[in-house]
Amino acid sequence: MKYVLLASSMLLAIVGQFFLKKGILVSTLTPNLESILRTILSPFVLLGFIAYGASSIIWLFVLQKFPLSTAYPAISLTYIAIVLISFYVLKEPISSLKIIGIFLIITGVYFLFK
Repeated sequence: MKYVLLASSMLLAIVGQFFLKKGILVSTLTPNLESILRTILSPFVLLGFIAYGASSIIWLFVLQKFPLSTAYPAISLTYIAIVLISFYVLKEPISSLKIIGIFLIITGVYFLFK
């Protein structure tokens, strides 16, 4: 069950980041209050905040089940998902250095769970 909580928190954080990015892509954000409020209340950004908020609530349960020194570094796996989603959905490039970074993250998390 604790791994389901961890995965759920991570998945919602990924979804939240994706919606925040989608929202900002269609936004006309400028540094004034009206623009900021319009952006925050736009559907994609609002969904992003909701998903991220739900992730944070589930994260509290994760912290009950795992040592912080294990749980928090596991969140780095979300970076990998973000890179892949950004590549496939947003058409952002993946460099060879990003691939090396992904490998290092996976290796590090593997050792943390040993």
